[in-house]
Amino acid sequence: MRIASIGLTALFLTACALNPAPVPIVGDSREIASLAGDWDGEYVGRDNGRSGSILFRLSTGTDTAHGDVVMVPRPPRGYQPDDDESRLTRQHLWAQSRVLSIRFVQVSAGEVSGAIEPYPSPDCTCQLITTFQGVLRGNRIDGTYTTRHTNCDMPAEQGKWWAERGRGW
Repeated sequence: MRIASIGLTALFLTACALNPAPVPIVGDSREIASLAGDWDGEYVGRDNGRSGSILFRLSTGTDTAHGDVVMVPRPPRGYQPDDDESRLTRQHLWAQSRVLSIRFVQVSAGEVSGAIEPYPSPDCTCQLITTFQGVLRGNRIDGTYTTRHTNCDMPAEQGKWWAERGRGW
């Protein structure tokens, strides 16, 4: 049963990644055009250890992209599994992965910024709000992000992200 559940979760995440939600792009038409292409990247949390993938596609001549972020929860702090437990832990974390929708992207003077749709925290009962910013240099964007908790007294979390154009989906 556990393997079937993991398989269904993987199938769901793959389907979402292949058919990502529309993302409005704000900016001057030339700057929007500078983002045209297929983008593939990753992010990693400095404070929380979460990581995941970023997929983003913008067709030439449009101002709406398609993209998702897949969040993979971290193992509990201090957890040191043996080989069998490590495999089960990775499967469990993959099963808890979720697809996050990009709310909007703005591009101005080679800087890219935006936000993720609010989503439930894997660590508490509050919602999370994530904003990101980065710098476009050729076929690569490097940036940082900040995640804030709503309605709870937890500090903001930070991390880094990157994406490269042309790696394809």
